[in-house]
Amino acid sequence: MRWILNWSEAAEAGSAVAGGKGWNLGRLHRYGFPVPVGGVVVAGAYLRFMGQPEIAANAEVAAGLGARAVTAPETASRLEALQAAIAAAPLPDDMVHEIESFLENAGLAGAPVAVRSSATAEDGAEASFAGIHQSFLGVRGPAAVAEAIKRCYASLWTPQAIAYRRHRHLSDEAVACAVVICAMVTRPGQEQPASAGVAFTCDPKTGRRDLITINAAPGLGEAVVSGSVNPEEIAVRKHMGRYHLLRRQGSNAPVLTDDQALALARLADRVHWAFADDQGPQDVEWAHDGRRFWLLQARPVTRLPAVTFPGAERLPIIWSNANLKDAVAGVQSTLSWSYIKYVISHALHSSLPLTGYPVPEGLEVVRRFDGRAYFDLTAMMWSNYDAIGFLPADYVRGLGGHQPLIPVPPGDPFKGPEGTRRRRAQLRFVLNIRREAKQLPRHMAELKPKVRALLGRITISASAQELLDVLGAAGDLAREFAPHFQAANMNAGLWPEMMRTLLKRFRPDRAEAMVLGLLAGSGRVSSAEHGYRLYDLARAAAQEPLAVTYLTGKPIDPQGWRDLPEASPFRRGMAEFLDEFGHRAVYEGELANPRWREDPTYLLGQIRDLALAGKFAPPRASAAAARKAVEAEVSRLPFWVRPLVRWMAKQGQGGAAQREGSKSALGSIAEPARMVFLEAGRRMAAAGVLDEAQQVFRLSAVEVEMFLRGEWDGVGARTLAADRAARDQAWRAAEPPDAFILDHEGRPAELPAAMAAPAPAAACAPAPGARGVLTGIGVAAGRATGPARVIRHPSEGHLLQDGEVLVAPSTDPGWTPLFLRASAVVMEVGGYLSHGAIVAREYGIPAVVNLPGLLGAIRYGQRLIVDGDAGTLTLLDRADVESRAQIHLHQSY
Repeated sequence: MRWILNWSEAAEAGSAVAGGKGWNLGRLHRYGFPVPVGGVVVAGAYLRFMGQPEIAANAEVAAGLGARAVTAPETASRLEALQAAIAAAPLPDDMVHEIESFLENAGLAGAPVAVRSSATAEDGAEASFAGIHQSFLGVRGPAAVAEAIKRCYASLWTPQAIAYRRHRHLSDEAVACAVVICAMVTRPGQEQPASAGVAFTCDPKTGRRDLITINAAPGLGEAVVSGSVNPEEIAVRKHMGRYHLLRRQGSNAPVLTDDQALALARLADRVHWAFADDQGPQDVEWAHDGRRFWLLQARPVTRLPAVTFPGAERLPIIWSNANLKDAVAGVQSTLSWSYIKYVISHALHSSLPLTGYPVPEGLEVVRRFDGRAYFDLTAMMWSNYDAIGFLPADYVRGLGGHQPLIPVPPGDPFKGPEGTRRRRAQLRFVLNIRREAKQLPRHMAELKPKVRALLGRITISASAQELLDVLGAAGDLAREFAPHFQAANMNAGLWPEMMRTLLKRFRPDRAEAMVLGLLAGSGRVSSAEHGYRLYDLARAAAQEPLAVTYLTGKPIDPQGWRDLPEASPFRRGMAEFLDEFGHRAVYEGELANPRWREDPTYLLGQIRDLALAGKFAPPRASAAAARKAVEAEVSRLPFWVRPLVRWMAKQGQGGAAQREGSKSALGSIAEPARMVFLEAGRRMAAAGVLDEAQQVFRLSAVEVEMFLRGEWDGVGARTLAADRAARDQAWRAAEPPDAFILDHEGRPAELPAAMAAPAPAAACAPAPGARGVLTGIGVAAGRATGPARVIRHPSEGHLLQDGEVLVAPSTDPGWTPLFLRASAVVMEVGGYLSHGAIVAREYGIPAVVNLPGLLGAIRYGQRLIVDGDAGTLTLLDRADVESRAQIHLHQSY
């Protein structure tokens, strides 16, 4: 048996063999982080050594010590006897020989090395053992290393080590001691590094997740870790892809330059992504040799305080995917998540300050479970209640329902002094939202040329710094525009809610259906408009033999339309379409998916199908007719109510149009970011650190940035991408619940009795193919009957026949062309403001959403009644047809 592993072997062996510190150092090496030359004496060597009779006898006595007995005076003599036995016993000869060979082969035979304990339960998410076990620095020669190893073993049997294990409910047998041996990081010609310390990818005191906190001191880092010096503390804020120095304190002279501090912050953040997907903050020990940084340790930060809104501290955190399943569908690539996470986090609470209600800095807004996006629903419900009196039940209904509810104080939230504050805040909110709505067209108009300009700066010959500048500028645009999108989102929900409240006073039985009908067929929704425009392109193509020949070729050349004659109406129409909508994509939230401007294959297929079927008239009239029918109902309301309802309807139509338009505008910023990432991927493939450019989407944004900055040579990128590919595959196979209930330390928690649990999916869906009535949320008015067609991905859209009911998991703009062929739409997820709901209303197609378990309950051909007015889906007897195979395609990257 080999007793010493190199870093690569330690990474493969895991913490049970290499201990927490050794395994993490092996993983850092595996992913290309700068780790000093070294290796790990395996935990099995400790077990073998401790098995010697005299040592084992003393250890057995110590093992019987309880938590209280550890601190008793008589315990000291027992532990001293055990430590003396460890010191007196020699290491086995074969281990000594292996230590000699290892030091010689690693070039460390006469060099100073660090000998550090690496217990098997050490440096984990539950127990850090920080400062419990011993390390020894500047050790020279095999004999001294052997003695230092034994002293590491003995450090497991001090009173503080045993007390720590008892406190953590860890048995002595569960903690074995591997030992790390690695080169000392020193400044050339000196015995110590230029500087050293620790970097936390959070603020460990406050829990802020937007800070990287660096403690730095000249010389050895042990002084920082032990607290024997007052280090310089540097706070770096990471926000929307930028790293900014926030403050420096605690030292008369700077230990690190500003540039060094920012480079270290990026390096620590890269560890955060490599080890924890940017979720579990990391405690990183580092040293600087005067030229570069080296990493000496990385472990999760334990017992991190939670940041939340005042008043929500005692509530469990409900992590919910709610309508995120619609907006951020499935398992995102690492690069996409590292981009979109910060956009969501920045936007989600950005409307609260409009009410005068502050948002805590460093709040963790979103995170992933099994690769899917979830947000902190507790914080969202509480802040909206506390700020403007929005009750949790009403808030959740806007998200689509089927979510737990937090308890709030009983009674009217608008009574008393707090109620007065909320009424004033609500008024400020409405006024500010109205102002934002008026200004949004200007913001959108200003954004478009800026995005175009960024696209023009991305070339093969662009320098790395020029690409970084584009990436930074794109992040700045997203930071500036995301709050405008969120304001539009809030505005879109405001007017339907006000209409609903008003109409319930006069037509309680028809209020919901009237609201939905009044929002139909406005002709102003951009994401619906591109569906109509495909009909125009189909008409133009059908009139051009060359265009028909091109579209019916197999496979379709995605850029072949550009080869048609310049006078071709289809070519001109296609160019105009892509100029306006080319930044969009199927599942456009995923950066790995090509934009339509790059690859319009999906669009061309839809145009071909429409052209060959001779369908050139988009159903605009049916949507307008649905709206006019409800407008006739409005004319029968009391005379003084009619103008108010009509005004609210106009505002609601404009709100829906602005919501979709601003979402499209925000999505356009992703296009230059994607193109920069692809160019970086091409350069990484050319450098031989990736197999192909597309693998770049397995990396995080900070990893790509560090490559472009020259702070990382890309070594380890291929392995990191492969490991994430395997992880993502496992994530896709999982079926996580719609909500996770955790305490503020991330442990599973129970809901208080006052909190209502979500209805389980099984209760919402009957057995496959069975009859029954499912109740969801009606989001588009009307009633339709038709055979079911389950479509799991837009690429299956050719299976959808006219008049069938489209049954989908969720939708984004890539689904829009399919809506126009469907008699109705039903979806597993969604709410009033989801893309599918807005487009279905615009098209005048009945739609019901938020039906958990829907796809498993419906079979092809089963007749369905979709009642958008009542929010119900009736499953009739299954049609007498053979079920066709439904191709289950996943997002690929």
